[in-house]
Amino acid sequence: MVSVGEVRVKASKAAVEEAVEMPVHAKLAHVLAVVVSGVLAVCVACVLADGTSVIKLKDPQYLPVATNPALKSKGLNHRLDVLLGPTYGVGLHHDQSGSSWYEMMAGSTLQNLLDNLGEDVVIAALPSVISTDDLKHPVPFLSCDALQMAGICAMTFGFIAELVAVIMLVWHVLSLAGLMPAKAGKILGSLIWLVLTIGFGIVILLAVGVYTANWTCHQNFIPFITLSDHFDYNYGFYFAIAGFVSSLLIFLVTCTMTSTQDGVVAQKAPNMCMNATVVLCGMFLGIFICSFASMYVAAANGAHVGEVVDPDVNPCEGKKPYHAGPGDSYFSNVDCMRDTVTQVLEQAGANVTKGYRGGLDAGDRVPITVPYSEAGLCAVNVHWHLGAEHMSVGQFDETGTGPVDNVTTDYGAERRRLAGYAEIRQGFQCHHYKADDPKFTTQYNWTHCDSTMEVGQTYEIHWPHSAAGACGTDWQYQSPFYDGVFCNDGVITIAPLNTYEKIGVEGQVFTIVNDVDNDAAYYHDNLIDGALKDPSANMWTDVAMYTGSTTGTSRNNLVCSRYTPITWQVDRKCHMVSASTFDKLCYDMKQKKDNMASDLHAHGARKLVSHQYAANNQQSRKQ
Repeated sequence: MVSVGEVRVKASKAAVEEAVEMPVHAKLAHVLAVVVSGVLAVCVACVLADGTSVIKLKDPQYLPVATNPALKSKGLNHRLDVLLGPTYGVGLHHDQSGSSWYEMMAGSTLQNLLDNLGEDVVIAALPSVISTDDLKHPVPFLSCDALQMAGICAMTFGFIAELVAVIMLVWHVLSLAGLMPAKAGKILGSLIWLVLTIGFGIVILLAVGVYTANWTCHQNFIPFITLSDHFDYNYGFYFAIAGFVSSLLIFLVTCTMTSTQDGVVAQKAPNMCMNATVVLCGMFLGIFICSFASMYVAAANGAHVGEVVDPDVNPCEGKKPYHAGPGDSYFSNVDCMRDTVTQVLEQAGANVTKGYRGGLDAGDRVPITVPYSEAGLCAVNVHWHLGAEHMSVGQFDETGTGPVDNVTTDYGAERRRLAGYAEIRQGFQCHHYKADDPKFTTQYNWTHCDSTMEVGQTYEIHWPHSAAGACGTDWQYQSPFYDGVFCNDGVITIAPLNTYEKIGVEGQVFTIVNDVDNDAAYYHDNLIDGALKDPSANMWTDVAMYTGSTTGTSRNNLVCSRYTPITWQVDRKCHMVSASTFDKLCYDMKQKKDNMASDLHAHGARKLVSHQYAANNQQSRKQ
């Protein structure tokens, strides 16, 4: 029989065993879990509270047009920064306006507005209305139903993560205090952290899928949208990744560093080396699985495949802008002056004589003073004008000569016009022409250029360059040149004004000769790529640089161009080139993928810009 004393001894031993303090490694595991769950709760709350936490619009220079290209002719041609504001973003619970996934502008969808008001009215009102304080979440407004459901799903996961993080914070505090049974603390704690890890993984996959998928919206203004084309991830996505990694870590630590009998019986210290190996391997495996799944989801949406482009579709066609805002005709020609007040920025072509300084204050606008290639610009067109639109005294000016009839004009004698030149205004001429020299009078049999081209005549060639061109592609050269200049959206902006940094024109003036005996002396094979820059022939050795505008005979000193300011670099000297050089240029133009037939003849020349409209920032570069 067991004596009373023995029973008391056994009870005393059991009491001692039950009073054993929780091992240090288990305490550290719970402390780490408390810290992580607390940080997760704060971070998830921040993501839910911030209306821009998940995605934000890209920089405007990288934004494509979002609206339906079929409606561009009606004035609907907008990037999302124009519609929503350049800082617009979307959070997990609401967007920048504070509107949730359920709210929409004026309680109506865009399609309802179209049905009630018609396309023309909505097109005129849409940007200004959206930019007011009445803005609501654009996803429900645009009837992107599937995208809306995906957003609501992500938001739901966010609220669940917040709730679970708070629960686990309390859970591990209670475990540290010895108020939570060790068995429940380990088994249920590990299970909840595993579920939270899986939840964060699902959120990551959902974010990748939502970001890369092409979403259908049930209206004709923005019928499809891929968020990755217009938005960048914000910190919310990276918080989700951190949440996945930290939840996985706590799950593994809880499994390896705690016991179902912590604080109940004395335990041997765990094999830390073995447990650390298990944790590291588990972390690697979990991260690998999540990464692979994310790449699989992105690949399923075509995120890893370059955009399929039809090589026969001109990506620059129709890119010439007519409006800065809906239907405002911003780029139409305007009166140069109204009520004695100048209405425009600097104009071209100007007097480029060395030392000349225009009368229009260009402020802090400085022309590009390095070769355009160094500034990221490429040639997007080549065309020429009958006579020089610029003036360089002693080189091409009002005293220049060429084939003439005795008819008085604003320059003196009227230059002889071929039939095709009847309606084309002529600019200044060079000083090379001699009526008794056969190289200026021997006609040339034009094969590729328009037959109105004339030996002995002065022409000013322009090579428009742009940072927004289709540089290095088959579509680099465009006619009209505006399509090439503005080919890629988002590079050239009016606010902030960067046109003079992104658009430039090279100008060079030539007199055509037909020197049958020594034609090679005047022949140049590659006139299409830009101005001739040969110091040995004194070409491009004295260059005027200033900011101006586009030119052409639709502008004069009463009507001015709104395509301004742009950089001009103009050779101050006039050079002689062979007619065969020009014909080779026309041949090269015909080989370009876009049809450049409209530029195979001379365009009319704008009158010299008045002093008051010429920029005061002309600079020089000598080589």
